[in-house]
Amino acid sequence: MTKLKELREAHLLTQEQCAKIGYISKKTYERYEKNERTMPIDTAIYFAKFYRVSLDYIAGIDQSQSPQTDYRQNEELVILREISPQLLSAITKLSKKQQQTLAEFLNAK
Repeated sequence: MTKLKELREAHLLTQEQCAKIGYISKKTYERYEKNERTMPIDTAIYFAKFYRVSLDYIAGIDQSQSPQTDYRQNEELVILREISPQLLSAITKLSKKQQQTLAEFLNAK
């Protein structure tokens, strides 16, 4: 799974957070990221849905698709590191409009 590290870094996540998101141990996640272990298809599907990319992209077959958002581009989004994996997972499942509405609500003073 050659793209896991790229996706994780683009979303400002740690390996530990990704392991929690995937309901696996940190060591198992590290092995997937380093291609030391083959990821089961159900886990790959889960990460593909989480990152909103294709399985081909996760597997490194389709190089043309890129992560939906590269959070490294926006320093204000570094706070994502502090969000629980469960909450982050729920937020990523929202539509863009719902995410925008949530952000507006949270930023309202």
